[in-house]
Amino acid sequence: MKEIYKIETYVPLESLEKIKTALYEHGFGKIGNYENCLNWHEVNSSWKPVGSANPYQGEIGKTEFANEYKIEFRCEKNQLELAAKIIRENHPYEEVCINAIPIIEI
Repeated sequence: MKEIYKIETYVPLESLEKIKTALYEHGFGKIGNYENCLNWHEVNSSWKPVGSANPYQGEIGKTEFANEYKIEFRCEKNQLELAAKIIRENHPYEEVCINAIPIIEI
């Protein structure tokens, strides 16, 4: 049985297409006989840059509120590092949140 994970990351609207395209070009989002199977939806987010942060958006010491897009897709365990690399290379944030959540297929 393959070990499958759900990858989720948060991106600003202006980076959504760039990251989706990069993932598609590397074959991510494949489920059986279907390709490009990614989900994305708008979410409300907040963050507060502190210390020596270099924020893409916001100011040091002030909580920022903005709409972002959450991208989700399935990924085999042996492709996790590549998926994270592609996201980071195409993402504008200094600190990129990438979650890998194990999936149990039923």
